[in-house]
Amino acid sequence: MTMTEIQNLLTGLMRGIDKKTTLTIEQRPNQANPGVTVHLSRDKRTGTLEVSETDLLGSQADLMQRNRIRTALKRARDRMWEETSYIFSTKTENQKPEGNQWFRQSGGGFRGRR
Repeated sequence: MTMTEIQNLLTGLMRGIDKKTTLTIEQRPNQANPGVTVHLSRDKRTGTLEVSETDLLGSQADLMQRNRIRTALKRARDRMWEETSYIFSTKTENQKPEGNQWFRQSGGGFRGRR
């Protein structure tokens, strides 16, 4: 496959997942394991994915293989939205209380008791 065919295939798959995410493709420098590296970007978020040449060639004829590549693209896109935080932190996280929160807190009010 040529790079333009790979670009068209992966762009078409990515358009079905998210139209605003752009992707750029570069060929892997490792000749022992040929394939492409896909760089995803949207706003300030970035992600990468490596796809082998055998997967790309198989996706031309096999729909299951194409779906595997689409799933890998979707997972790479979803990983862009994961928020990473420090493992060790002294700051405590404020957790939202669970349950029914639409009840008004008892006590006082602005008029007070009669």
